[in-house]
Amino acid sequence: MSTSPPDRPRYIAPSTFSQSLALHFTVLAFAGVTLFTQRDMWQDGTWFWYVVGVLAFDLVADRASRSDNPPVKLTIIAQIVLTIILLVLLYLSDFFFLTSMLSFLIVSVVQSCLPRRQAYLANAVLLGVLALAYALFTNINATIQIVLGLGAGFIFMIAFTQLATSEQQARRELERANAQLAEYAAQVEQLATIRERNRLAREVHDTLGHYLTVINVQLEVVAKLIDSNPARAKEAAVKAKALASEGLNEVRRSVVALRPTPLEDKPLPEAIRGLIETSRDAGLMVTFEQSGAARPLSPELETVLYRAAQESLTNIRKHAHASAADVRLTYEVNAVSLRVRDNGVGRKDAEDNVGLSALRERVAALDGTVLAENHLEGGFVLEVALPVSNTHSAMRET
Repeated sequence: MSTSPPDRPRYIAPSTFSQSLALHFTVLAFAGVTLFTQRDMWQDGTWFWYVVGVLAFDLVADRASRSDNPPVKLTIIAQIVLTIILLVLLYLSDFFFLTSMLSFLIVSVVQSCLPRRQAYLANAVLLGVLALAYALFTNINATIQIVLGLGAGFIFMIAFTQLATSEQQARRELERANAQLAEYAAQVEQLATIRERNRLAREVHDTLGHYLTVINVQLEVVAKLIDSNPARAKEAAVKAKALASEGLNEVRRSVVALRPTPLEDKPLPEAIRGLIETSRDAGLMVTFEQSGAARPLSPELETVLYRAAQESLTNIRKHAHASAADVRLTYEVNAVSLRVRDNGVGRKDAEDNVGLSALRERVAALDGTVLAENHLEGGFVLEVALPVSNTHSAMRET
Protein backbone atom coordinates (compact mmCIF):
# COMPACT_ATOMS: atom_id res chain seq x y z
CA MET A 1 0.00 0.00 0.00
CA SER A 2 1.56 3.30 -1.09
CA THR A 3 1.81 6.22 1.29
CA SER A 4 2.16 9.96 0.71
CA PRO A 5 5.35 11.82 1.60
CA PRO A 6 5.45 13.00 5.21
CA ASP A 7 5.12 16.70 4.29
CA ARG A 8 2.35 16.22 1.73
CA PRO A 9 -1.25 16.30 2.93
CA ARG A 10 -3.36 13.67 1.24
CA TYR A 11 -5.47 15.59 -1.26
CA ILE A 12 -9.21 15.41 -0.77
CA ALA A 13 -10.95 16.33 -4.01
CA PRO A 14 -13.85 18.77 -3.53
CA SER A 15 -16.09 16.70 -5.74
CA THR A 16 -19.42 17.50 -4.15
CA PHE A 17 -21.93 19.61 -6.00
CA SER A 18 -21.86 22.42 -3.43
CA GLN A 19 -18.06 22.77 -3.57
CA SER A 20 -18.03 22.83 -7.36
CA LEU A 21 -20.86 25.34 -7.38
CA ALA A 22 -18.93 27.58 -4.98
CA LEU A 23 -15.92 27.58 -7.32
CA HIS A 24 -18.03 28.48 -10.36
CA PHE A 25 -19.85 31.19 -8.44
CA THR A 26 -16.58 32.76 -7.26
CA VAL A 27 -15.07 32.90 -10.75
CA LEU A 28 -18.20 34.22 -12.41
CA ALA A 29 -18.79 36.76 -9.64
CA PHE A 30 -15.33 38.28 -10.12
CA ALA A 31 -15.82 38.32 -13.85
CA GLY A 32 -19.29 39.85 -13.59
CA VAL A 33 -18.12 42.68 -11.36
CA THR A 34 -15.22 43.38 -13.73
CA LEU A 35 -17.45 43.47 -16.81
CA PHE A 36 -19.97 45.67 -15.01
CA THR A 37 -17.40 48.24 -13.91
CA GLN A 38 -15.16 48.27 -16.98
CA ARG A 39 -17.41 49.85 -19.61
CA ASP A 40 -14.49 50.34 -22.03
CA MET A 41 -14.38 46.58 -22.57
CA TRP A 42 -17.84 46.72 -24.15
CA GLN A 43 -16.78 49.45 -26.59
CA ASP A 44 -13.56 47.91 -27.91
CA GLY A 45 -14.89 44.34 -27.97
CA THR A 46 -12.39 42.93 -25.48
CA TRP A 47 -15.30 41.72 -23.29
CA PHE A 48 -15.75 38.71 -25.59
CA TRP A 49 -12.19 37.49 -25.14
CA TYR A 50 -12.38 38.31 -21.45
CA VAL A 51 -15.45 36.08 -21.11
CA VAL A 52 -13.71 33.31 -23.06
CA GLY A 53 -10.70 33.57 -20.78
CA VAL A 54 -12.86 33.48 -17.65
CA LEU A 55 -14.68 30.37 -18.88
CA ALA A 56 -11.37 28.70 -19.72
CA PHE A 57 -10.02 29.59 -16.26
CA ASP A 58 -13.17 28.22 -14.65
CA LEU A 59 -13.02 24.92 -16.56
CA VAL A 60 -9.32 24.33 -15.87
CA ALA A 61 -9.65 25.21 -12.16
CA ASP A 62 -12.69 22.98 -11.75
CA ARG A 63 -11.01 20.08 -13.53
CA ALA A 64 -7.85 20.47 -11.45
CA SER A 65 -9.82 20.58 -8.20
CA ARG A 66 -11.73 17.44 -9.12
CA SER A 67 -8.60 15.34 -9.72
CA ASP A 68 -8.22 12.69 -7.03
CA ASN A 69 -4.63 12.88 -5.70
CA PRO A 70 -3.19 14.16 -9.01
CA PRO A 71 0.49 13.77 -9.96
CA VAL A 72 2.84 16.65 -9.20
CA LYS A 73 3.54 17.30 -12.87
CA LEU A 74 -0.15 17.56 -13.68
CA THR A 75 -0.66 20.05 -10.86
CA ILE A 76 2.27 22.19 -12.04
CA ILE A 77 0.93 22.15 -15.60
CA ALA A 78 -2.51 23.20 -14.36
CA GLN A 79 -0.94 26.05 -12.38
CA ILE A 80 1.00 27.26 -15.42
CA VAL A 81 -2.12 27.17 -17.60
CA LEU A 82 -4.18 29.01 -14.99
CA THR A 83 -1.44 31.60 -14.52
CA ILE A 84 -1.22 32.25 -18.27
CA ILE A 85 -5.00 32.63 -18.50
CA LEU A 86 -4.93 35.00 -15.51
CA LEU A 87 -2.22 37.14 -17.14
CA VAL A 88 -4.34 37.37 -20.30
CA LEU A 89 -7.32 38.45 -18.20
CA LEU A 90 -5.18 41.09 -16.50
CA TYR A 91 -4.08 42.36 -19.92
CA LEU A 92 -7.69 42.58 -21.11
CA SER A 93 -8.94 44.35 -17.97
CA ASP A 94 -7.81 47.48 -16.17
CA PHE A 95 -9.35 46.24 -12.92
CA PHE A 96 -6.13 44.51 -11.89
CA PHE A 97 -6.77 43.84 -8.20
CA LEU A 98 -10.22 42.28 -8.59
CA THR A 99 -9.16 40.08 -11.51
CA SER A 100 -5.97 39.02 -9.72
CA MET A 101 -8.08 37.72 -6.81
CA LEU A 102 -8.78 34.74 -9.07
CA SER A 103 -5.22 33.75 -8.18
CA PHE A 104 -6.55 32.73 -4.76
CA LEU A 105 -8.20 29.74 -6.46
CA ILE A 106 -4.85 28.80 -7.99
CA VAL A 107 -3.25 28.97 -4.54
CA SER A 108 -5.94 26.72 -3.10
CA VAL A 109 -5.55 24.07 -5.81
CA VAL A 110 -1.74 24.13 -5.62
CA GLN A 111 -1.68 23.95 -1.82
CA SER A 112 -4.07 20.99 -1.87
CA CYS A 113 -2.32 18.97 -4.57
CA LEU A 114 1.40 19.54 -4.12
CA PRO A 115 3.70 18.57 -1.25
CA ARG A 116 3.85 21.36 1.28
CA ARG A 117 7.32 22.73 0.44
CA GLN A 118 6.72 22.56 -3.30
CA ALA A 119 3.35 24.25 -2.82
CA TYR A 120 4.99 27.12 -0.91
CA LEU A 121 7.56 27.55 -3.67
CA ALA A 122 4.96 27.40 -6.45
CA ASN A 123 2.74 29.98 -4.76
CA ALA A 124 5.74 32.24 -4.16
CA VAL A 125 6.60 32.01 -7.87
CA LEU A 126 2.96 32.82 -8.72
CA LEU A 127 3.10 35.94 -6.55
CA GLY A 128 6.37 36.97 -8.18
CA VAL A 129 4.90 36.54 -11.68
CA LEU A 130 1.90 38.65 -10.75
CA ALA A 131 4.17 41.30 -9.23
CA LEU A 132 6.17 41.45 -12.49
CA ALA A 133 2.96 41.73 -14.52
CA TYR A 134 1.68 44.58 -12.32
CA ALA A 135 5.02 46.36 -12.72
CA LEU A 136 4.51 46.28 -16.47
CA PHE A 137 0.90 47.45 -16.30
CA THR A 138 1.06 50.03 -13.48
CA ASN A 139 3.53 52.15 -11.51
CA ILE A 140 5.72 50.90 -8.72
CA ASN A 141 3.54 52.24 -5.88
CA ALA A 142 0.40 50.56 -7.17
CA THR A 143 2.35 47.37 -7.75
CA ILE A 144 3.57 47.33 -4.15
CA GLN A 145 0.08 47.90 -2.79
CA ILE A 146 -1.45 45.17 -4.94
CA VAL A 147 1.33 42.67 -4.17
CA LEU A 148 1.04 43.31 -0.43
CA GLY A 149 -2.72 42.77 -0.58
CA LEU A 150 -2.34 39.62 -2.62
CA GLY A 151 0.43 38.37 -0.33
CA ALA A 152 -1.86 38.68 2.67
CA GLY A 153 -4.59 36.89 0.73
CA PHE A 154 -2.14 34.16 -0.29
CA ILE A 155 -1.17 33.57 3.35
CA PHE A 156 -4.81 33.34 4.36
CA MET A 157 -5.68 30.91 1.53
CA ILE A 158 -2.64 28.74 2.29
CA ALA A 159 -3.53 28.51 5.98
CA PHE A 160 -7.22 27.91 5.29
CA THR A 161 -6.55 25.25 2.64
CA GLN A 162 -3.99 23.51 4.83
CA LEU A 163 -6.44 23.45 7.73
CA ALA A 164 -9.28 22.15 5.56
CA THR A 165 -7.20 19.37 3.99
CA SER A 166 -5.78 18.37 7.38
CA GLU A 167 -9.28 18.19 8.88
CA GLN A 168 -10.58 16.11 5.99
CA GLN A 169 -7.51 13.89 6.15
CA ALA A 170 -8.05 13.36 9.88
CA ARG A 171 -11.68 12.47 9.20
CA ARG A 172 -10.70 9.96 6.53
CA GLU A 173 -8.08 8.45 8.83
CA LEU A 174 -10.67 8.17 11.60
CA GLU A 175 -13.11 6.44 9.27
CA ARG A 176 -10.37 4.07 8.13
CA ALA A 177 -9.39 3.39 11.77
CA ASN A 178 -13.03 2.70 12.67
CA ALA A 179 -13.33 0.30 9.76
CA GLN A 180 -10.16 -1.49 10.87
CA LEU A 181 -11.42 -1.67 14.45
CA ALA A 182 -14.71 -3.13 13.25
CA GLU A 183 -12.79 -5.69 11.20
CA TYR A 184 -10.54 -6.55 14.15
CA ALA A 185 -13.59 -6.86 16.42
CA ALA A 186 -15.19 -9.27 13.97
CA GLN A 187 -11.97 -11.29 13.82
CA VAL A 188 -11.73 -11.36 17.61
CA GLU A 189 -15.35 -12.46 17.87
CA GLN A 190 -14.77 -15.19 15.30
CA LEU A 191 -11.61 -16.31 17.10
CA ALA A 192 -13.44 -16.35 20.43
CA THR A 193 -16.22 -18.44 18.85
CA ILE A 194 -13.70 -20.91 17.46
CA ARG A 195 -11.93 -21.18 20.81
CA GLU A 196 -15.24 -21.72 22.58
CA ARG A 197 -16.19 -24.43 20.10
CA ASN A 198 -12.83 -26.11 20.65
CA ARG A 199 -13.31 -25.89 24.40
CA LEU A 200 -16.78 -27.41 24.14
CA ALA A 201 -15.44 -30.14 21.88
CA ARG A 202 -12.77 -30.97 24.45
CA GLU A 203 -15.37 -30.85 27.22
CA VAL A 204 -17.66 -33.26 25.35
CA HIS A 205 -14.73 -35.55 24.56
CA ASP A 206 -13.44 -35.58 28.13
CA THR A 207 -16.82 -36.07 29.83
CA LEU A 208 -19.55 -37.45 27.62
CA GLY A 209 -17.11 -39.34 25.41
CA HIS A 210 -15.54 -40.99 28.43
CA TYR A 211 -18.88 -42.06 29.87
CA LEU A 212 -20.17 -43.36 26.54
CA THR A 213 -16.99 -45.39 26.03
CA VAL A 214 -17.19 -47.02 29.45
CA ILE A 215 -20.94 -47.62 29.05
CA ASN A 216 -20.29 -49.27 25.70
CA VAL A 217 -17.72 -51.59 27.33
CA GLN A 218 -20.20 -52.57 30.05
CA LEU A 219 -22.93 -53.23 27.48
CA GLU A 220 -20.54 -55.47 25.55
CA VAL A 221 -20.01 -57.42 28.77
CA VAL A 222 -23.78 -57.70 29.17
CA ALA A 223 -24.16 -58.99 25.62
CA LYS A 224 -21.44 -61.62 26.10
CA LEU A 225 -22.47 -62.89 29.56
CA ILE A 226 -26.26 -62.53 29.48
CA ASP A 227 -26.66 -66.27 28.74
CA SER A 228 -23.60 -67.83 30.42
CA ASN A 229 -23.34 -65.62 33.49
CA PRO A 230 -26.55 -63.66 34.12
CA ALA A 231 -25.38 -62.36 37.51
CA ARG A 232 -22.21 -60.86 36.00
CA ALA A 233 -24.26 -59.43 33.12
CA LYS A 234 -26.70 -57.83 35.56
CA GLU A 235 -23.80 -56.30 37.49
CA ALA A 236 -22.42 -54.81 34.26
CA ALA A 237 -25.87 -53.46 33.36
CA VAL A 238 -26.18 -51.79 36.76
CA LYS A 239 -22.76 -50.18 36.27
CA ALA A 240 -23.79 -49.01 32.80
CA LYS A 241 -26.96 -47.47 34.26
CA ALA A 242 -24.97 -45.68 36.98
CA LEU A 243 -22.47 -44.38 34.44
CA ALA A 244 -25.32 -43.16 32.21
CA SER A 245 -26.78 -41.22 35.16
CA GLU A 246 -23.39 -39.68 35.94
CA GLY A 247 -22.91 -38.72 32.29
CA LEU A 248 -26.39 -37.18 32.17
CA ASN A 249 -25.61 -35.11 35.27
CA GLU A 250 -22.38 -33.89 33.64
CA VAL A 251 -24.34 -32.83 30.56
CA ARG A 252 -26.84 -31.00 32.76
CA ARG A 253 -24.09 -29.12 34.55
CA SER A 254 -22.53 -28.13 31.23
CA VAL A 255 -25.86 -26.90 29.86
CA VAL A 256 -26.52 -24.90 33.03
CA ALA A 257 -23.07 -23.31 32.78
CA LEU A 258 -23.63 -22.35 29.14
CA ARG A 259 -27.20 -21.12 29.51
CA PRO A 260 -27.50 -17.41 30.37
CA THR A 261 -29.46 -16.63 33.52
CA PRO A 262 -31.84 -13.66 33.61
CA LEU A 263 -31.19 -13.19 37.34
CA GLU A 264 -27.59 -12.03 36.71
CA ASP A 265 -26.35 -13.97 39.77
CA LYS A 266 -28.76 -12.15 42.07
CA PRO A 267 -30.83 -13.96 44.73
CA LEU A 268 -34.34 -14.73 43.52
CA PRO A 269 -36.13 -12.36 45.95
CA GLU A 270 -33.82 -9.50 44.97
CA ALA A 271 -34.37 -10.16 41.26
CA ILE A 272 -38.16 -10.19 41.73
CA ARG A 273 -37.94 -6.92 43.68
CA GLY A 274 -36.18 -5.44 40.66
CA LEU A 275 -39.15 -6.40 38.48
CA ILE A 276 -41.52 -4.88 41.03
CA GLU A 277 -39.59 -1.60 41.05
CA THR A 278 -39.92 -1.44 37.28
CA SER A 279 -43.68 -1.93 37.54
CA ARG A 280 -43.91 0.73 40.23
CA ASP A 281 -42.07 3.15 38.00
CA ALA A 282 -44.73 2.43 35.36
CA GLY A 283 -47.47 3.48 37.82
CA LEU A 284 -48.59 0.10 39.19
CA MET A 285 -48.78 -0.25 42.98
CA VAL A 286 -47.15 -3.59 43.78
CA THR A 287 -46.58 -5.15 47.19
CA PHE A 288 -44.13 -7.98 47.83
CA GLU A 289 -44.29 -10.57 50.58
CA GLN A 290 -41.85 -13.39 51.27
CA SER A 291 -42.70 -16.39 53.42
CA GLY A 292 -40.04 -18.77 54.65
CA ALA A 293 -36.30 -18.37 54.62
CA ALA A 294 -34.81 -17.78 51.21
CA ARG A 295 -32.30 -20.39 50.12
CA PRO A 296 -30.38 -21.08 46.92
CA LEU A 297 -32.28 -23.04 44.32
CA SER A 298 -31.21 -24.66 41.10
CA PRO A 299 -30.87 -22.24 38.15
CA GLU A 300 -33.81 -23.96 36.42
CA LEU A 301 -36.17 -23.35 39.33
CA GLU A 302 -35.12 -19.74 39.86
CA THR A 303 -35.37 -18.96 36.14
CA VAL A 304 -38.92 -20.34 35.89
CA LEU A 305 -40.08 -18.41 38.96
CA TYR A 306 -38.44 -15.23 37.71
CA ARG A 307 -40.07 -15.63 34.30
CA ALA A 308 -43.43 -16.26 35.95
CA ALA A 309 -43.18 -13.00 37.90
CA GLN A 310 -41.99 -11.15 34.81
CA GLU A 311 -44.80 -12.50 32.62
CA SER A 312 -47.46 -11.74 35.23
CA LEU A 313 -46.39 -8.16 35.88
CA THR A 314 -46.05 -7.48 32.16
CA ASN A 315 -49.56 -8.78 31.43
CA ILE A 316 -50.99 -6.77 34.33
CA ARG A 317 -49.52 -3.54 32.98
CA LYS A 318 -50.65 -4.24 29.42
CA HIS A 319 -54.02 -5.94 29.70
CA ALA A 320 -55.43 -6.08 33.23
CA HIS A 321 -56.34 -2.38 33.65
CA ALA A 322 -55.25 -2.84 37.26
CA SER A 323 -54.02 -0.26 39.74
CA ALA A 324 -52.44 -2.68 42.24
CA ALA A 325 -50.97 -6.15 42.47
CA ASP A 326 -49.66 -8.47 45.19
CA VAL A 327 -46.62 -10.73 44.74
CA ARG A 328 -45.92 -13.51 47.25
CA LEU A 329 -42.89 -15.79 47.22
CA THR A 330 -43.15 -18.80 49.54
CA TYR A 331 -40.29 -21.11 50.53
CA GLU A 332 -41.38 -24.47 51.97
CA VAL A 333 -39.38 -27.50 52.95
CA ASN A 334 -39.83 -29.41 49.70
CA ALA A 335 -41.37 -26.79 47.44
CA VAL A 336 -41.30 -23.14 46.44
CA SER A 337 -44.18 -21.17 45.00
CA LEU A 338 -44.92 -17.76 43.51
CA ARG A 339 -48.35 -16.12 43.59
CA VAL A 340 -49.28 -12.93 41.75
CA ARG A 341 -52.75 -11.36 42.01
CA ASP A 342 -54.06 -8.08 40.59
CA ASN A 343 -57.25 -6.04 41.04
CA GLY A 344 -57.94 -5.67 37.34
CA VAL A 345 -60.74 -6.82 35.09
CA GLY A 346 -59.60 -10.41 34.93
CA ARG A 347 -59.51 -12.55 31.81
CA LYS A 348 -62.47 -12.90 29.49
CA ASP A 349 -61.08 -15.66 27.28
CA ALA A 350 -60.41 -19.16 28.50
CA GLU A 351 -57.40 -19.87 26.27
CA ASP A 352 -53.84 -19.25 27.36
CA ASN A 353 -51.79 -16.60 25.64
CA VAL A 354 -48.39 -17.39 24.21
CA GLY A 355 -46.50 -16.33 27.34
CA LEU A 356 -48.69 -18.35 29.69
CA SER A 357 -48.52 -21.41 27.45
CA ALA A 358 -44.72 -21.20 27.40
CA LEU A 359 -44.73 -20.84 31.18
CA ARG A 360 -46.89 -23.96 31.58
CA GLU A 361 -44.40 -25.91 29.45
CA ARG A 362 -41.44 -24.72 31.50
CA VAL A 363 -43.18 -25.55 34.78
CA ALA A 364 -44.30 -28.95 33.50
CA ALA A 365 -40.69 -29.73 32.59
CA LEU A 366 -39.88 -29.37 36.31
CA ASP A 367 -42.94 -31.38 37.44
CA GLY A 368 -44.56 -28.26 38.85
CA THR A 369 -48.09 -26.90 38.67
CA VAL A 370 -49.61 -23.67 37.35
CA LEU A 371 -52.85 -22.07 38.54
CA ALA A 372 -54.11 -19.24 36.35
CA GLU A 373 -57.69 -18.06 36.78
CA ASN A 374 -59.93 -15.14 37.65
CA HIS A 375 -60.23 -14.53 41.39
CA LEU A 376 -63.61 -14.67 43.09
CA GLU A 377 -63.13 -11.22 44.54
CA GLY A 378 -62.03 -9.78 41.22
CA GLY A 379 -58.84 -9.59 39.25
CA PHE A 380 -56.62 -12.40 38.07
CA VAL A 381 -54.32 -14.73 40.00
CA LEU A 382 -51.33 -16.73 38.79
CA GLU A 383 -49.65 -19.25 41.06
CA VAL A 384 -46.66 -21.42 40.20
CA ALA A 385 -45.57 -24.23 42.54
CA LEU A 386 -42.37 -26.22 42.02
CA PRO A 387 -40.92 -29.16 43.98
CA VAL A 388 -37.46 -28.21 45.24
CA SER A 389 -36.04 -31.73 45.24
CA ASN A 390 -36.91 -32.39 41.60
CA THR A 391 -34.09 -31.82 39.11
CA HIS A 392 -34.28 -34.95 36.98
CA SER A 393 -36.51 -33.38 34.32
CA ALA A 394 -34.60 -30.12 33.89
CA MET A 395 -33.11 -31.25 30.60
CA ARG A 396 -36.55 -31.42 29.01
CA GLU A 397 -36.74 -27.63 28.94
CA THR A 398 -35.94 -26.21 25.56
